[in-house]
Amino acid sequence: MRSRSIPRRTVLRGLLGAGSVALGLPLLEAMLDSHGEALADGAPLPLRFGVWFWGNGTQPGAWAPQVQGAGWEATGLLAGLAPVKEHVSVISGGNLPVLKVRNPHAEGAVGILAGGNPLLHPSYNGQNNDWDFLTVPSASVDQIAADHLAGSSPFRSLVLAITPVHTSDAGSINAPGTAISYISHPAPYVFNPPIMDPSELFAALFGVITPGEIQPAALARARVLDAIKGDAADLRTRLGKNDRSRLDQHLEGVHELQNRLTAMVMGGESCVMPVDPGNPESERLRARAMAELTAMAFACDLSRVVSLEFSSPASHVDYPDIGITGDGLGTSFHEYEHQKGYDANVLKGLGYFVEVFGDFVAALGAIPEAGGTLLDRSCIFGTSDVAGGWNHAMNDFPLLVAGRAGGALVSPGVHVALGGDKATRVPFTCLKAVGAPVTSFGGDQLATDQVVAELLV
Repeated sequence: MRSRSIPRRTVLRGLLGAGSVALGLPLLEAMLDSHGEALADGAPLPLRFGVWFWGNGTQPGAWAPQVQGAGWEATGLLAGLAPVKEHVSVISGGNLPVLKVRNPHAEGAVGILAGGNPLLHPSYNGQNNDWDFLTVPSASVDQIAADHLAGSSPFRSLVLAITPVHTSDAGSINAPGTAISYISHPAPYVFNPPIMDPSELFAALFGVITPGEIQPAALARARVLDAIKGDAADLRTRLGKNDRSRLDQHLEGVHELQNRLTAMVMGGESCVMPVDPGNPESERLRARAMAELTAMAFACDLSRVVSLEFSSPASHVDYPDIGITGDGLGTSFHEYEHQKGYDANVLKGLGYFVEVFGDFVAALGAIPEAGGTLLDRSCIFGTSDVAGGWNHAMNDFPLLVAGRAGGALVSPGVHVALGGDKATRVPFTCLKAVGAPVTSFGGDQLATDQVVAELLV
């Protein structure tokens, strides 16, 4: 028997200490129409959009599959996509026609994410590193998507980062430019600062009190689930059997995630607060935690848009998870690639970026929703700042698209070769797939009004 309808915005509420908390809910049958294809009030089920970005590109001419269409194989630099291959489309042969008058990493990041040429701040008068003075000419693609998708979700978009953004440690002089450090921009010189600590994101999404607001011993014993127990019990009486199971599964998922993250924060019952609470040393584990939290945020409709910066343009960082550290690497992965080209270490790093993108896709695919998964109602755009970091190539740009966008994108995923056409056609296609009311993307030589038809149903 179907339960009576309840609003999609229903949350569980309770008290925690001197404050209140609210926990969002997954999509329940009681929130859907009789066909399970829309919300009970007639509104369509939400779509989601994401950008997953890494610095320093891939290996032009060698990264893409040999076979086009759905029969492509996840081998070589794409081997990390094997577990999620059916959900991912690969677009090779795209060219990003930047002007090549400014720093190529900034030009490429701005070109693919904002579809334009970077603006140069008037204060620039020939200093070294013009990248410190460059910004976007207009909003980035994630913010264009948020204009359409955000709706009433509490977080207009989630902006996350895994490795340190490009700072003075990487040669920046902290001038007015934003494009070399940040990938999410609502406007020129205005960036969305990323959250880099999974426990901070957890607190923001689910109302957990952050360190500093209460004593560590009290924080260790605080549990959001305890606070909303009464409201959850009342809601169960109003749900059907399937929804009760789905609610229980949802709460158990929150419980497991909360336990794991608070263990990172507190270091066990001894309540020894670490120097960097909740931030695992492993970049990959940090990225996985962010992926799982993003999936939970999507499932609870706390946000519908995410921008995740695994590394800033130029990739001025090390990757200790795979043994790529400063020893013998100049000052970073970026410098090492310039010195060595596509040697074994660099290829390991380029494959690693794709593997972690695959982890993000898998996290969305693991959460059921309305007969499918979150990934089925998402479009996740994976890309970088250059096609190849060794010589700043802009041909054969790395372009990945995951998800089905509610049935707008083909499934299983395909390999499409653009044959030298504009790479900006791919973010434009993603915007169209999630229903954004745009007729074109970008400006000047990067502008396009052409979708990649092979990606669309």
